[in-house]
Amino acid sequence: MNTISIPWDNQKEMWWNQTCADVIEHFGLPGGRYTTEVSTECMKFYFKNEQDALMCRLLTSEKV
Repeated sequence: MNTISIPWDNQKEMWWNQTCADVIEHFGLPGGRYTTEVSTECMKFYFKNEQDALMCRLLTSEKV
């Protein structure tokens, strides 16, 4: 699994909504190409494919 971790630190609600919308638009709903896990510190995206993980990292890089 390839993990992308996005911290909650001082993020506003709209920021998080847009980040999730971007991931869903590009990769679909969780379960197919990736799964998610939520903790008090961050949200983790577990990608099955290394290239998808890299694309997610690029997609969310300006938001982290």
